[in-house]
Amino acid sequence: MLHLTESNKPVGNQINQDLNICIVKESINGDKTWYYAKNIVTDDGDLFYAQQSIGETPTSDFDGASGRMELRTGSATPAKSDTYTSVTTPVTASRKIIDSTYPKTNDGDSDNTGAGTDIVTWRTSWTTSDFSATAIIGGCIHVGAASPVSGTKLLTHFSITSFDKTTSDTLKIFVNHTFNGV
Repeated sequence: MLHLTESNKPVGNQINQDLNICIVKESINGDKTWYYAKNIVTDDGDLFYAQQSIGETPTSDFDGASGRMELRTGSATPAKSDTYTSVTTPVTASRKIIDSTYPKTNDGDSDNTGAGTDIVTWRTSWTTSDFSATAIIGGCIHVGAASPVSGTKLLTHFSITSFDKTTSDTLKIFVNHTFNGV
């Protein structure tokens, strides 16, 4: 299990490949809580980035109309070969399209403490009325649009220690992928 780091303020410039998920939960009174976790880019995610890097049309439309972020409450250990089958107990009400100006590099959202010039950021935002769930322990970005099936490809998959989202909370999740040539 990957561990969650929680803070009531951003943890500096969190460019740490071990903590490349930045979750920002804001309560109805404006208090923000930051959570940090780690994700894995799947084999299909690697292929997506490789195809993008040389201008090919990607096999999977993660950054298009079919791309969605979705959270889960079931236990899983993310692996390179994961597909939607590995997204145990999905919170289907959390299934939401990637925010319209994402993915991007050098993200200007001040809540994202993992942004940078060589970092691709994906963001999904949820309002108070989008969903509520307890014991959220992971999520993914998939290419299954509104109705993913068991073999649907994943760009990324992550596990975290449990947190809740109520109807009094908004939520933003940033997935930051660093390209550093090492």
